[in-house]
Amino acid sequence: MQPEGPTATTVTAETPDEAASRLAALRAEIDRLDDLMHDTLMARAAIVGELAASGVKRGAPYRPAREAQILRRLLARHRGRLPKQAIVGMWREMLAATIAMQGPFAVAVWNPEAGAGTVSLAREHFGAITPIRWVRSTAQVLYAVAEGEAQAGVLPLPQDDPNAEGANDPWWISLMRGERPALSVIARLPFVTARTEGASRASALVVAALPPEPSGDDRSLVAFHSADEASRARIGDRLVAAGLRPLSLILYRPERGEAACLAEVEGLVAGNDPRLAALVDSGAALARPAVIGGWPVPPPESAYLLQPE
Repeated sequence: MQPEGPTATTVTAETPDEAASRLAALRAEIDRLDDLMHDTLMARAAIVGELAASGVKRGAPYRPAREAQILRRLLARHRGRLPKQAIVGMWREMLAATIAMQGPFAVAVWNPEAGAGTVSLAREHFGAITPIRWVRSTAQVLYAVAEGEAQAGVLPLPQDDPNAEGANDPWWISLMRGERPALSVIARLPFVTARTEGASRASALVVAALPPEPSGDDRSLVAFHSADEASRARIGDRLVAAGLRPLSLILYRPERGEAACLAEVEGLVAGNDPRLAALVDSGAALARPAVIGGWPVPPPESAYLLQPE
């Protein structure tokens, strides 16, 4: 007759030699996988070099829309315990390195004083090897990019709050007026919206001497002058009536002259979009509005939640 209660099981303890052998086997497998990943990285870099040399790939090597598509796809397919932020960080370093392979690439960053946050934000996005040049004014950023001293520029996010960082320096007006006709807004930072402790809390826009490209989920910036007396609500209503529902609306009212408006809208808006003419016809804009750029929408924080294996 069997005794009552749980049946006792015998657990054989792993000997030190067995534990050491298992550890050595696991380390050997990690080394094998490291070599495999390294071989894959070198093969990828070789393909990038071949594309650059062949002339099949035209235009600037920095393509925020293409990068956004790659990173969105990786975030969607990622499984397991490795944080998704780490995946984006790894690929951003790799993308920065392959951009550097294709020619000089430097970034001019608006940094009026220590601790502004834009430099660390730029370093996070453009990687450890990209040369970053600090400048104290937005005009210097625009000049550096326009003159080819830098291939991209990081500028403060336009703000309505007069106390916000960079709010009293509406750099976007120079793009609206065509003073820097080759430059466009092409990206928004940070791309990783799930911010961890110690990460920069700044937000910024990236300008470059190339037009924005569609990524599948994009925003555009439409700038225009409006009558001084026009209220925010009235301008917003007329944007909606023209088919350009504003996701945000910045108003800059100088002491003299017309009010300047900057609307963030869904999708990439072309310069000949008929909705721009509708803004003039509705009386919202005093002259033809200008599309000063657009960017791929960064994935939401929810995209960084871990998925089970």
